[in-house]
Amino acid sequence: MRLLSITVRNYRVHKDLTVNFDPSRNLIGGPNESGKSTLAEAAHRALFLRSKTGGNIQKEMVSSCHLGEPEVLLTFEAAGTRWELEKRFAATKGSTRLTVHGGATLRDDEAES
Repeated sequence: MRLLSITVRNYRVHKDLTVNFDPSRNLIGGPNESGKSTLAEAAHRALFLRSKTGGNIQKEMVSSCHLGEPEVLLTFEAAGTRWELEKRFAATKGSTRLTVHGGATLRDDEAES
């Protein structure tokens, strides 16, 4: 799998940030507390955490300075196929959308599995 891009919205310090990844290598730099680790965490949680997760884990994602539920849009390539994964982390109101480029879209529980 190769990450192509990530967009995070209302996720901790990030209001709306998109990063397009280079095919060969990437370096994320910046001052302390600027959101570098948050970006990596958002990608990890989009891939491995259910969108309907609640409690402290969900609360840790919520921005203290931006309104709205935390959202992550991850575009990646796996086995030569391009995918787009979008998650809105909102406890019981969370949502997931997984779309194969030029093909079907799966939603919520179907997309999570």
